[in-house]
Amino acid sequence: MMVFQKKYSLVFYLIASIPFTMVGQGDYVGAGQYIKNILPMRERVQNMELWWKWKRQNVLPDIMREQSVDMWIIRNNEADLYYNNEGPVFTSLLSANFEGMTLPSKYASPGSQRIPSFLLFFDSGNEIQYYEPRDYEHVGELAKTLNPKRIAISSFDNKQMLKSLGKKYSKRIIDSWTLGVRWLETMSPGQIDAYTQVQGLANDIIAEGFSNATVVPGITTTDDLNWWFRHKYLELDLEVENHPTVIVKRRPSLIQKFRHIDGPEKFRNGRTQNGINVTIQRGDIISLDSDIMLLGLVTDSHQHAYVLQNEEKDMPEELQQALITVNEMQDLFAAEFILGRTGKEIVSAAERIQPLSTIIETELGFHPPPMFIRRYLLGGYMFSHKTYVAGMTSGPGYYPTSIVTNNHKLHLNTMYAFEPHTSIAVPGWGENGIEIGIGQIAVFEENGLRYLNRPQNWTWHIIK
Repeated sequence: MMVFQKKYSLVFYLIASIPFTMVGQGDYVGAGQYIKNILPMRERVQNMELWWKWKRQNVLPDIMREQSVDMWIIRNNEADLYYNNEGPVFTSLLSANFEGMTLPSKYASPGSQRIPSFLLFFDSGNEIQYYEPRDYEHVGELAKTLNPKRIAISSFDNKQMLKSLGKKYSKRIIDSWTLGVRWLETMSPGQIDAYTQVQGLANDIIAEGFSNATVVPGITTTDDLNWWFRHKYLELDLEVENHPTVIVKRRPSLIQKFRHIDGPEKFRNGRTQNGINVTIQRGDIISLDSDIMLLGLVTDSHQHAYVLQNEEKDMPEELQQALITVNEMQDLFAAEFILGRTGKEIVSAAERIQPLSTIIETELGFHPPPMFIRRYLLGGYMFSHKTYVAGMTSGPGYYPTSIVTNNHKLHLNTMYAFEPHTSIAVPGWGENGIEIGIGQIAVFEENGLRYLNRPQNWTWHIIK
């Protein structure tokens, strides 16, 4: 079991504790604390670099010892093994300054920006020592000198590596796949704290979007709202990975009532699909699936709003109870996150849970949230620009790649986009009921799965 024992260095603690700096966006009625306090770009990059340096000092020795590995060799041409062909393991372990500029290879010619071809980490028993092998021949020389008991290398296209290690040390190798996943998925305390802030910011944006400041019933369309979110992200200097999904769920009676505005053919089982533009009407449920990217962290938010009908002063009791039931079901799923279980085992345990009353169907879905690295050559070229996903997932449906799998085990200090999907029966909403999936970021710690800035904890967004 790995638990963080080491504390922040004083410098890290002071920088990570600086409050987010205001960027001057205009307030809206009921604005939350997070939307007012977004770090400038320079401080974002500096904090990201501090986290990677902290992980290299604290996480790297822990996971090497956890996997009983005393030497880890990483090549810069293992990229084909990874999601998006990016090679996030190698990229994240490169030495860089606080601006995200990578330091050239010690063997590069003067003025060259060439990065190392190999990274080698050796556990001496007291510390993790770093070496930069010059070439394959040098790898073999270092192995003979250091005499490791167990060596982690990639199994991808590794004939030259095996040849350089020779027969003696080739017999001591293991596949570095799990080690790479453990390195990427294990979060520093600073990253976990920051994820709480980033999720809070996402919640603030959604609260504004799901309000009368943005939605005028009978006028605003789902496309209007979709593009409002995209433009809001742009205004706040936030990156996004996906186009927001904005859909409407409508009672059968109201589908008929508003058929002259948006025909019934736009609704399937009482709901629209992304890309189907309809006017938001009173009595509708609006659902959003969207993300924001900040500080190398990506949210995955599924939230819902209800548009009050003219005669309604508050949420209908049956909808309020439906949300409570969905949250209770999600908590039952969360309790199945037990240290050492694989993704398959967690899902299997969740399938044995008896669904709560009024639930039509429900399933547990989760995956590691996408993350990203910003690393540049000294000349400015960015060679790590996509997101990666590494760790344990609920099933093969989430882009089955070599660094995310449901065969991986659950470890401490790992993050998940926790997004069970639940359809629940509500009077007046048809035989298929309403799908209320609340997507959010959660961290697995010693006390179990903990939601970060949990949205919609029993409360709907309400548009009057």
